[in-house]
Amino acid sequence: MSKKDIRRTEIIATLAGHFLSNGLADTGLRRLAELTGTSDRMLLYYFDNKDELVSAVLAHVGAELAQTLNDVAGPGPLSPAQALEMLWRTARQGEFADHLRLFLDISSLANRGNEPYRTIATQLTGGWIAWMSAMLDYPEHDREALAALILATVDGQVVLFQNDLAQGDAAIAQFSKMLQERHP
Repeated sequence: MSKKDIRRTEIIATLAGHFLSNGLADTGLRRLAELTGTSDRMLLYYFDNKDELVSAVLAHVGAELAQTLNDVAGPGPLSPAQALEMLWRTARQGEFADHLRLFLDISSLANRGNEPYRTIATQLTGGWIAWMSAMLDYPEHDREALAALILATVDGQVVLFQNDLAQGDAAIAQFSKMLQERHP
């Protein structure tokens, strides 16, 4: 690994922590350079532009989250109800609050049509749907749609009840019951 690659990796790790703690509001190039102990010109030496830098940092955060979710999910397969309940339990854990807030930031910017967030949100969502689909014990032709529904349900509860996720418990329990009745 070259010195440039090592420094890129260090920058990405530092900014991943910043994005998780502070969201995407404070992402001016000068501020990001300050956080990494370098100049804005040097950041542009390591990355072609700010969009590439932000994309690399968010890809890093997404990869770490995917690994954690894989560890939590286990080897699978999971019934739809088990997948829903596992994902909800995970979302309710305090250690994931920063990831959820960051995804909401990305989604908000993407919904306004802002790049690179629009592309990043599409990639993240597609990856999560594929991940959930692969673990579901469900007919293959309907897996992707069900995976999207499970993810959207959990995300929706997080958006609706972001300050008190316990309020979403009843909705998740009801959906889980429906899934169990349909696919025991």
